[in-house]
Amino acid sequence: MRVISGKYKGRKINSPINDNVRPTSDKVKEAIFAIIQGDVNGAVVLDLFGGTGAMAIEALSRGAKKAIICDASPASLDLIKSNLTFVDKSEYDVFKGDYSDCIRRMASLKQKADVIILDPPYSKGILERAFELIAKYDVLSEGGAIIAERKYSDEPIKKYYAHIYTRRYGNTDVDYYRNVKKCAVTGSFDPFTEGHKFVVEKALEENDFVHVVMMVNEQKTARYSVETRLDMLKYALIDYKKRVKIEFYDGMAIDYCNENGIKYIYRGYRNAEDEKYEKEMAEYNESHGGVKTVLVKAENDFSSSEIKEKFDRGEDVSQYVDYEVLRIMKNAEKKGKK
Repeated sequence: MRVISGKYKGRKINSPINDNVRPTSDKVKEAIFAIIQGDVNGAVVLDLFGGTGAMAIEALSRGAKKAIICDASPASLDLIKSNLTFVDKSEYDVFKGDYSDCIRRMASLKQKADVIILDPPYSKGILERAFELIAKYDVLSEGGAIIAERKYSDEPIKKYYAHIYTRRYGNTDVDYYRNVKKCAVTGSFDPFTEGHKFVVEKALEENDFVHVVMMVNEQKTARYSVETRLDMLKYALIDYKKRVKIEFYDGMAIDYCNENGIKYIYRGYRNAEDEKYEKEMAEYNESHGGVKTVLVKAENDFSSSEIKEKFDRGEDVSQYVDYEVLRIMKNAEKKGKK
């Protein structure tokens, strides 16, 4: 193994002599740093499962201000130190202890990391416990990033930080998270209207990241399929693609929020009747799931149902839906499929 890029490019990284340490492959390492390159420059980087020290050294090579490397294994610590011989001692600290010891030590020293790298043993529940402790002891800086490796068959940890996306490399999934203020905008979005977009934009004014969650409305039969509506959302919100996550969830809004660590739902209302209904739902969501609702007064009085009726009559609805949404509606109509 060698350092891939930066001031230490080409320097050799000694490999473990047995299978007790599972170093990140160069392919996955290069992919990871393509994801976090914008976060690394000038950052304090915490590598909680140091192994060979390769990830921390790569971060320093690419401009990190400091690296903190943790490991409990004496053999791994010896390997890490052997790999740090060409690195200035002022650029790193090596902590002896497991990930929980390291997190508590960080907290006691009032140190925070801007980037945390997590590559624990797979399928042992360690990753979730690490997230829990990072959040509990508040060792990730505001706006900071976490990059986590896991076996592809395991689920990402969504409860504590905003899960931005997942990338798959062979049998390894790499998850990217940010410590940002987040919320959810929920609805059936049949179709996604300019009114819905207005609520999303209001949510983005007050939050760093918004989960736009398409849900089932048991009181209505959707005209457009889940896939079609997801396409509508994707195109209508393309300008915000780095700040929104678009998902379908076949369940209750409070369950989605609790699974994803979300405390606020943003909902739009058009009139007094809508407002009454939304307030009743807000009371339910807070009393049953601890999720608060922020109500947003709509800019116009047209519902998705009314817009569909106008569309069916051949009336111009371009002021009520995004251009791409209207294109999708027209294509669905031509095909006779929704």
